Amino acid sequence: MAALSDECCSSSLEHEELNAVIEELSNIPVDPPSKRELCNNCSRPVSVCWCAYLPVTPLNIKSKLIILQHPSEEKRCLRTAKILELSLASGRCKVIKGKKFSLNKNVELRDLVGTSQKTLLLFPSTDSVELTNVDLSVPHNVVIIDGTWSQARAMYNSSPDIHSFTKVEINVGKPSNYVIRTQPTEECLSTVETAAITLSYLESNPNIYEILTKPLEALCSFQLKHGAVHHFSKEYLILNGLYKKPITRRIKKKLRKHQDIKNYIR
Repeated sequence: MAALSDECCSSSLEHEELNAVIEELSNIPVDPPSKRELCNNCSRPVSVCWCAYLPVTPLNIKSKLIILQHPSEEKRCLRTAKILELSLASGRCKVIKGKKFSLNKNVELRDLVGTSQKTLLLFPSTDSVELTNVDLSVPHNVVIIDGTWSQARAMYNSSPDIHSFTKVEINVGKPSNYVIRTQPTEECLSTVETAAITLSYLESNPNIYEILTKPLEALCSFQLKHGAVHHFSKEYLILNGLYKKPITRRIKKKLRKHQDIKNYIR
């Protein structure tokens, strides 16, 4: 009888546990949880919207900014190209999405750049020129590749037509202010910072930099207040022994010889 009683008690407990599970499942709402309210302008959650920091009147510049954006960049919540779209006057900033860009197949890009002699491509290479050496007597098309460094390099390599553009490199001598996203090296800049520096020079108006980067500063401030952490560049982490992932033999060799590692971690 005792054994039978124990068996009944066990069965009763299992039945109660099953009922509890069924009750918990029945309390799960049929509809998915409501998402945070998003800003109709920048598509950011209202609590971290940076639209209040945009210029009151979009900047009407002489230059034309063309952003070649990797498709995955659009999905990132911390992208900065949107700041440029909203900060510049209509027709002054155009985002074209893709992984490969051909002037024959991409009519929109071909029409935008016109003659390649007046088109600058912000991309570091052995034949890049310093921004300060660019002729200011004529307006330019400014092309920026928007994506991670590995994505940008792949997009450049798979798009021979854009190789004819005058390649320009920016040397600012200070780290990026985009501290909520890891950069490869200390000199790597966000898309909005790259555009801000370039347009400030081409338009001979240093105020453009402050105007275009004000929303970026707000974005970083909001994210840090909401739990984001300060990101150091991969270069900084490696040089200070803080990088947790394996590094290549070539980088190790450069470190032993106290040589520059920038070109090996981009």
